[in-house]
Amino acid sequence: MNNSINIVLQGKGGVGKSFISSILAQYFLDYKKVDLVGADTDPVNKSFASFERINAYPIEILKNGAIIQSKFDNIFELMVNEENKTFVIDNGASTFVPMMKYIEDNGVIDLFDELDRPVFIHTVIVGGQSQSDTLQGLASLYELVKNSKNVKLIIWLNEFQGDVEISNTQKKVVADKTAGVIKVVNRDSDAFTADLEKMTKSRLTLVEALQDSNFGLMAKNRLKRVFNDIYEQLDPIFNETQSTAE
Repeated sequence: MNNSINIVLQGKGGVGKSFISSILAQYFLDYKKVDLVGADTDPVNKSFASFERINAYPIEILKNGAIIQSKFDNIFELMVNEENKTFVIDNGASTFVPMMKYIEDNGVIDLFDELDRPVFIHTVIVGGQSQSDTLQGLASLYELVKNSKNVKLIIWLNEFQGDVEISNTQKKVVADKTAGVIKVVNRDSDAFTADLEKMTKSRLTLVEALQDSNFGLMAKNRLKRVFNDIYEQLDPIFNETQSTAE
């Protein structure tokens, strides 16, 4: 568990990838207290890299307005070589196709299969009008990893744009490569929403928000409930990974 590789990929923009990347990073950094390396490949909105405490470094992949695939080399080489660190990589919607092509062209899945450490690709499914697009992204990722011995999918159901409805057939298709499903619950509360937006816009982690006088006692309690709910869903995945490795 203390040396997993985690890549957040989804071709649809505005579905909460950077938010989920930040929660995942905080899970490792503050909850599990492991040595974390974060990176942000989004050439448009480097939201993940803007969290100072997470200290994710931005990867500049643009040259003269074009995406240069070789710019991905450094982060993938770092993931392979730094065997005792945990990685969280946030990939932007605009770099979804280039990242997928890079992984396919360079045999990255085969490379990951040779590693003695867990590798997860995280993807986000939302409700509402964008659900079909995000499900298509999931289908593309399944095709990418379906023959892998080591790479698994972790599916995040983000309910903030509406209820997420996945058919049993869709679940069965990806079941053999799914390590877990994480539900980000929409609590239908303006208080919870306002607290999360305030924390996110301020680029604060939970640890920082709990120490910030701009958040009242009840606001801090609401934030803790949101994060603890997600951490409790992540625990079985990564605790199982640790047990298997041992």
